[in-house]
Formats: sequence, structure tokens, C-alpha cells
Amino acid sequence: MIIGSKTVASHKASPSTRISNGGRNSSIELLRIIAMFMILAHHFVVHNGYDVKNLSLGPERIFFQLVMQGGGKVGVIIFFTISAWFFLDKEQTIKSNFKRIWILEREVLFWSLALMAFFLVFDRADFGMKTIVRSVAPTIMGMWWYVTAYATFLALLPFLSKGLRALGEHMHYALAITVLVIWGLTSFIPGTSGVNDSVFGFIYLFILISAYKWYMKPFTLKQTWLMTGIGLGFFLLYTCASIVLSLFGIDVGIFITGPFKLPVIMVGFGIFLLFDRLSFRSRIINRIAQSAFAVYLITDHPATRTLLWKHLFVLEDLYQQPFAILQILGILLIIYLVCTLIDFVRQGLFAVTVDRNRGRWFELVWNGIESKSKHLQEERTLS
Repeated sequence: MIIGSKTVASHKASPSTRISNGGRNSSIELLRIIAMFMILAHHFVVHNGYDVKNLSLGPERIFFQLVMQGGGKVGVIIFFTISAWFFLDKEQTIKSNFKRIWILEREVLFWSLALMAFFLVFDRADFGMKTIVRSVAPTIMGMWWYVTAYATFLALLPFLSKGLRALGEHMHYALAITVLVIWGLTSFIPGTSGVNDSVFGFIYLFILISAYKWYMKPFTLKQTWLMTGIGLGFFLLYTCASIVLSLFGIDVGIFITGPFKLPVIMVGFGIFLLFDRLSFRSRIINRIAQSAFAVYLITDHPATRTLLWKHLFVLEDLYQQPFAILQILGILLIIYLVCTLIDFVRQGLFAVTVDRNRGRWFELVWNGIESKSKHLQEERTLS
């Protein structure tokens, strides 16, 4: 991301913001679907029972590692950016964010328990006692890293948002430039650690995204393509360097590791800005996008990962087939569609149960705690 010198008091309304008043912008929802597919493709490579590095160096291996494995890192940036971008449009309160966590936890817990029941009945061998324990409290136990990191970020968001607002434009710019120098510029150097903690990575991204949306003049189309192109250029540069090293027996992989490396952020945020320039509505796209997160929860569950990538769709077997890349992409697309259809069932169940009065239980709990807190405070005042 590039921090420019030209600023405006408030960010010019984007197409996604304008259309949100009358419904979801389908260009952003389409991007959400694409980002999740990129993440699914990444998981196929990194969790597969056959290490992609065992393949001979060639176009196929470069595609698996550079496009599929590296693309998943970009997908994470895009998926988080979509959420963070719209958080910046409204005031963040402790209550509203804990309500988000509550609603998120309902879906997470549903899939955690549903998948536990499925594997205990049909595939007990891939479901150990440790996974059973984690299934009861998936967010706290870190069943899915993104869920745990995102829920933690939501809990911190009201304080982070207010703190950044209080800094003002100049100090916010100074903070953004500082983190870019510390973690951004150093991420161009192979072997540097950068930001490894996922929660801190989300905070790092939020600092940059909020500085852009609150204070910067929106990038032109040319500037957006330039930022995205520079990021992709570094992907290709490191790919060429890794190929040369592999010729000397030094195999370090051929993509930039870590979702919070600056080239990955530049590509992910650039793609988001390109889609944000578009504006259209599609009920089908919006409907499918509602299940994007469920695709992640279902396919990245520990037992599902083992079943999918180590038993059913092993790279070593698929790689021998004609048009292997196309077959693998087709398999991933079918998996995505199947998970989406399964989640439609979950949404139907929620519609007639917990979503009939969405957030009512949270309101009851929150109001009870708030009432109790006021009562204790009054007693302390009287005493």
C-alpha cells in the first residue's frame, strides 16, 4: 500500500458504499467468493498428503506454488479487507462488536459440532480426543486460526478505532508509515519474519486501510493497477530467484510466504479497490457469497482436511492425470459448490430457529450484565 501526500477530510463514497444503502454490492460479494476459492486452492496445496516440492520443477509446480499456494495468502488479505472496509463506515462500540462475535460463534459452533458428529459416525479414525475437546469450544481452542484471530480483532476493534480517530490525520499517517517501514519494507527481504501473529497482522492491516479510507485521496485506476502490478512483480521476481536457487540444490519454495508481507498486501488491497470501482446487483451472487465463510469452516476443519487432501484428492495421484491443473480446479469448484449447498441447509435451519429474532439472546445476556453492573455500582455509591 502506498501512503500519499494528498488527503481529504472524508473518503469519497465508493460504489460499494453507495449501493450498500439499497442492498449488497454484488461486485464485492463476487470478490468474496473468489477470495474464498483462492483460500481453498491454497489449502489443497499446503495440506495435501503429497508435498508439492517433490514435483519436478516446471510450469505445473510453479502454478501450484505461485498461483494456488501464493494466491491463498492474497485471498486472506481480500477477505479481511472486505470486512474492515465497511467497519470504517460506522462507529464501533463494545456492544456491537461482541454481538458480532456472538453471531459469528453460532455458525462456528454449529459447524464444529456438526462435523464432530459426522466424523464420529463415519470416520472416527481421523477424529481424536484432542479434536473432540476443541470442537466444544472451537474459537477459544483455535480450531480455525482465522476465526480465533478475527474474533479477537473484533473484541479490540472499538478501542483500536477510537484510538486511531483520536490520533488525527498526521499522527495516523506517521503510524502507518512507521509500520510500513518496520514490517512492510523489510518484508521484501527474503528470510525476514515480518508480522507472524495473525491478530497483530489484522491490526497492521486495519491501520493501513483506515489511513487510506479516512484521509487519502482515492487512488485513480492507473494508481491502483500500478500498486497491484508492483506487488505481482515481486511475486514473479522471487519466483525467478527461487528457480535459479533450485538449480543449485537450494529449494526455498517459489512464493512469498506469510499473508502480511507487503507485496501480498499490495496485490490483495489492489484487487479489492478494482472490484470496489464496480457496482451491480445479483441475487444469485449475493446468495452464494453468504456461504463463503462456511466453505472455509467445512473444508479447513482438521478432520475434513485429512479426508479431502490426504485420502480423497492427493496431488501425487491427480498430477498423473491429463490436464491435471484443470481437473484439480474443477474438483475444487465442485467442493466449493457442495459446501455452499450444505450451508444453505444450515441457513434454512437457522431461519426457523435462532435467526427468527437474531441477536435476542445476546441482548438478554448483555442487558442482564449491564443491569447487574449498574446495581452493584449503586450499592457501592450508597455504601
